[in-house]
Amino acid sequence: MRTASADGVVFPLSLTHYFETSKITDPRQKFDLARLMASVSGCRTLRSRQVLMRHQFLQAMHECFGRPTFRPMRPQVLGTGVMWAVTGEHAALALHGPTGKVDLDAAPELRSWLRQVNQYAEFQILAGPRDEELADLRTRYGYRPEIPLQAARSRLEWEEVFARLLADEPISRQELRVRIQAREMAHEHSDLLTELLTEYRLDLHRAVGLDPARPRSGRKRMVAFVDRIPSVRIAVDLKTELFRNPARAWKMSALHDIDALSEALPYCHVVVPDADMADLLNRSKAGQRSGTRIVRKLQELPAELAALRERF
Repeated sequence: MRTASADGVVFPLSLTHYFETSKITDPRQKFDLARLMASVSGCRTLRSRQVLMRHQFLQAMHECFGRPTFRPMRPQVLGTGVMWAVTGEHAALALHGPTGKVDLDAAPELRSWLRQVNQYAEFQILAGPRDEELADLRTRYGYRPEIPLQAARSRLEWEEVFARLLADEPISRQELRVRIQAREMAHEHSDLLTELLTEYRLDLHRAVGLDPARPRSGRKRMVAFVDRIPSVRIAVDLKTELFRNPARAWKMSALHDIDALSEALPYCHVVVPDADMADLLNRSKAGQRSGTRIVRKLQELPAELAALRERF
């Protein structure tokens, strides 16, 4: 993988990588993992989910409703650093002196030094703070790592509640998928959808042909619209397969896998999920739709990397 990276193959991180790494409690294990990921990825990252999802929604609105009337411009997907993954903007460290920002063109010896400082900072963010630094970070800077964990638990509870409802009221696979679509849009993307509908002055009921006298009249067009949003469709398909097995308990790791895969598949040539998620993806034909190779075993990756180098 390091050789392929040096040859130009990109192994981008996403925000899920940073979050999952932050949960590791063994500082040495976290440091070793961060060092490995940094050496392979070069801290290249997929752009903020908000930016990518906005484009996907606009593309689906253009195709289904004719608004925007123009085809939305595809955003730059690959960038560098944690801020690219969080906010969608680059935010490299700069060097300032007594009179303001240093002109690196006039001090080329500092350019290489600053590049190394930025690389070190990105690695340290990926590795996270050491145990002895936590008290100071909490006191002086308001560091609260438990807050994103609480948000993640809330998302897990949302799925667990639905699993209990399904146990009391079994439904068909088709109906299950429609309800998961509705839940996904309401719980994960309602703010973005409302923002875009307002921005383009779209009445969603009118756009999908909903007749109040016929409650399901807009269902077909709404389902088609949501299926035009690649990341949402991947998440919905994966959750549908998981909910179909009532004996399977929901775990946080499943949500993180869904987050990472639904973001990666529309933009990456190859993904390497675990065998379980690979099987679920293949059932839904998500890889075929995205033009993405799904590799079930890490040992199979070198052959895929060789093919990528030859292709590009």
